[in-house]
Amino acid sequence: MISVTYWGDKVSPLKKLVHKFAKISLMRKLILLLLFTSFSAKAYVDLNISYSFTKRKIEGIEDELSNEDPGEAVTTTSGVSVTWAWYIWEYTALELNYSSSDERLTDNRETATSDSTITIKEIDSLVRTQVSGVGIRQSFASRKARIVPSLSIGYAQLTTSGETTYVLDNSGAEERLTIEKDKEVNNSGYVTFQLRFRLTQLMGLTLAAKSVMPDFDTEQAENNLIYSAGFSWAF
Repeated sequence: MISVTYWGDKVSPLKKLVHKFAKISLMRKLILLLLFTSFSAKAYVDLNISYSFTKRKIEGIEDELSNEDPGEAVTTTSGVSVTWAWYIWEYTALELNYSSSDERLTDNRETATSDSTITIKEIDSLVRTQVSGVGIRQSFASRKARIVPSLSIGYAQLTTSGETTYVLDNSGAEERLTIEKDKEVNNSGYVTFQLRFRLTQLMGLTLAAKSVMPDFDTEQAENNLIYSAGFSWAF
């Protein structure tokens, strides 16, 4: 036997609850849509790729009594960086960045040691630094301006590693000694000042100075400065 119940013009309590919940969900969707629309009206992405290179040379001191080449010490630093910034408002952006740099020192100036039978003929040292960061960028001009200065501040993870190779003269015999540096990871803070020169509607030239402060020690800001130049695209 099958029984059927007719509600007539009345609506069941369950249907009322479902209908009420649907209204609330619809309102939330509309609010989220309005927020997204307001963000997207001003939102854009700025992608920056930069390259840095420096070279320093120190000549050895010539000895008037010797005709031997005094040698030299050369330090070269090269690196690349990528920065992705999402402008959720016209002047404020969420920023992600990554950079990697190699600093190499080659020194072929002979150096005496405490052992009279051993002389250091050459030093080849490599330090690799990687920085991954996330922070906030604040621009001080519209993206349509010819020059757009900006300041970024945030958290960074600083990773360093490397190795040093010594070429030794041990009583006339050449020997090599390699010492590896343990990888170190430091929680750090970073600050970046950037100037963007607009070349076209979407493309620009960027100049930046970035300081990384290991363990958030502001006294080390001057010891970890990185200068770079590159191109950026806004879309």
